[in-house]
Amino acid sequence: MLRGALLLLFLPALFCAETKDVTVVMDFAEGFSPQALQEMQAEADRIVRKAGVKLAFLHRKEAAQDSYSELVVFKMSGRCEMDSFPALLDERGPLAFTLTTEGRILPFGELKCDRLRESIKTAMVGSDFNKGNQLLGRAMGRVLAHELYHMLARTKGHGKGGVARDALSARQLIAENLELGDHDCAFLRSASQKNFL
Repeated sequence: MLRGALLLLFLPALFCAETKDVTVVMDFAEGFSPQALQEMQAEADRIVRKAGVKLAFLHRKEAAQDSYSELVVFKMSGRCEMDSFPALLDERGPLAFTLTTEGRILPFGELKCDRLRESIKTAMVGSDFNKGNQLLGRAMGRVLAHELYHMLARTKGHGKGGVARDALSARQLIAENLELGDHDCAFLRSASQKNFL
């Protein structure tokens, strides 16, 4: 009986936690796969929603028509679609980055689709190639969520595990599931409730 009363007392806090609406503006430099784009949006939103962040996605031209209280902008460089060419192995440099100035995290980043595509090809086997754009989109969503962690938490630091850790392997980027670690989720939830612009 006491356990039931305590559950009823704390239940609203679990389900009524404040959410932060964040608009993600995407600026594509080249072509993209609609399937990869849809998967990226779903994956990034799924990951950060656990921390109380709800994402809305717009293309750059759509964003010019309104104003937004919380806005981040990502340049999507390269071709954001899978191809059937063999992987070109070049592991130098990041898959994405967040811009800073004078030590301050800015709400601007870049996701390098070509580098990401080539990276995940090294982890793909057999039937993975039949769902290449789905896996590319999943990887894009995870890398985007990683950069959003930096932006929304206003930190250059990395998390203790999961999507916020300092490096993610190609296998982790396309695996069935990857989350924010519990500590990182709580940190992002706390930090993102403040306005970051």
